[in-house]
Amino acid sequence: MLPLPHFSFSPLLLRALGATLRGEGQTMTKRHAMLASVAILAATILLPACGPEPTPEQRLEQARYNHEIFPVGAKTLYGEDGEPTLLVDLQVANKGGVPLEHLTVLVLVRGGDGTEKASRRVTLNLGDLRPGIGARVSGSLPGIELGEADEVTVELEHNLPPDVLREFPEFAEVN
Repeated sequence: MLPLPHFSFSPLLLRALGATLRGEGQTMTKRHAMLASVAILAATILLPACGPEPTPEQRLEQARYNHEIFPVGAKTLYGEDGEPTLLVDLQVANKGGVPLEHLTVLVLVRGGDGTEKASRRVTLNLGDLRPGIGARVSGSLPGIELGEADEVTVELEHNLPPDVLREFPEFAEVN
């Protein structure tokens, strides 16, 4: 075992150190100015972290923003009554830290000539999709038939007005 080093301080140095710590030799004005400077510095560092609490709409917007969606395929199914239903398969990944049970996306169907045939929001059931995990989910849109030359795009809308966000099923999850 190595011996511990031995330090010796002169009594004069110890008295000077003690006087400095007690504030002796300083005027009260300098001492108060120093304390005020330290308080201002601490407030400058700590106050930005004490910003306003985000609203439920802002929390939802952030949680939605952290999801990525990739269309995998689209197909028209017909019911017994002959009514068409567009089925859209998507790969969804949650890149954030907040799990959502539902995610509302905008599905656009454009004809072969580029004109918009249908535009409708659909809510996806994400179930047990957790942050950092991806899953394949499907959305169905009754009454929409996909033509041979039609193109389907799916969009995760951002910067929606608060009143629109409040209508989404996922709003109840962050409120």
